[in-house]
Amino acid sequence: MADKIALIVGPGHAGLGQAMAEKLGEQGYTIALLARHADALNGLVKTLTDEKITAFSVVADSSDPASVTSALQTIQQHGELQVVHYNATMRTKNKPSQLTAALVTESLQSNLLGAITVTNLALPIVEKTGGGVFLYTGSVVAAKPGPSDVEQAIGKAGLRDYVVALNKELHPRGVFAGMVTINTYIRAGRSGHMDPNVIAGAFMDLATKKNAAEVQYH
Repeated sequence: MADKIALIVGPGHAGLGQAMAEKLGEQGYTIALLARHADALNGLVKTLTDEKITAFSVVADSSDPASVTSALQTIQQHGELQVVHYNATMRTKNKPSQLTAALVTESLQSNLLGAITVTNLALPIVEKTGGGVFLYTGSVVAAKPGPSDVEQAIGKAGLRDYVVALNKELHPRGVFAGMVTINTYIRAGRSGHMDPNVIAGAFMDLATKKNAAEVQYH
């Protein structure tokens, strides 16, 4: 039997990507980590390996179909892709009055378009396994944008609408798509609701119950 694989796109530095990798690893998944730069992944792969979790990295640009296709081909050499968590995001501090179409388009590559590209290309692979899961990281800024995070807010609002619609489409096909919208900061090492391990638990709970397109985490 092929190893089951969970792909985390954009593990990031806040701690949620690591927490998700650890929880999925505890369930027997081999962890694939994807980002644009290898340096952002090497340390986490070592950490997971030290924790006896099988993990490897793939370098790709999530908004580039050719790059993602190549990464997925590599991932399939390691086993059967069953779970995809899109955690990538981009936050700038440009104010609304400073925005241009080019700036917004650039930020959308991470906040929305990359999620669409990864989903489209991974879906035929995941769907073959039966019961596949797609998870997405949402943010309170989608509903409460501020003057310093408007680009991220635009992307996250679009991502939320995309996931809700995707959930309705994929449900009859036996594939789950859902989002956890995080209404707090993520703070590694801090106990309570900001703890990335607690937040990751909300994602895992959603992946298990598959009972909502969106969960609000407070």
